[in-house]
Amino acid sequence: MPYLTTGLIDNTTVESVRQSSRLSVEIANEDTSTVAIQIEGFLLSGTTKVKYVDEFFTLAAGTVDLRNYYVHFDAYEFQFFVSSQFVHVSAWGKNGVGKITSAYQVVIEEVGRFI
Repeated sequence: MPYLTTGLIDNTTVESVRQSSRLSVEIANEDTSTVAIQIEGFLLSGTTKVKYVDEFFTLAAGTVDLRNYYVHFDAYEFQFFVSSQFVHVSAWGKNGVGKITSAYQVVIEEVGRFI
């Protein structure tokens, strides 16, 4: 099962304004069958990652789903567990009025890279 992540995203305020207040995630299933998807979202509290999003759902073949998450934190990370290599995930930070502020690269996590 592919494991994708945004990595830790810095979202600290600049002149009392936070860059992103919402994260929009687009998930496209380009497989020929229904796939399973799990999304976990974490906020950084001090030096500890705290899970605040935990969703599991299925996505039919050839469909796209758009999800939005509250990210009004100094730092956050989203992880995606997908049951097919033909699932593509894109993520964008948006400000309070819905304008895209950042496009984030969602990459495959390299399990065991520090061994």
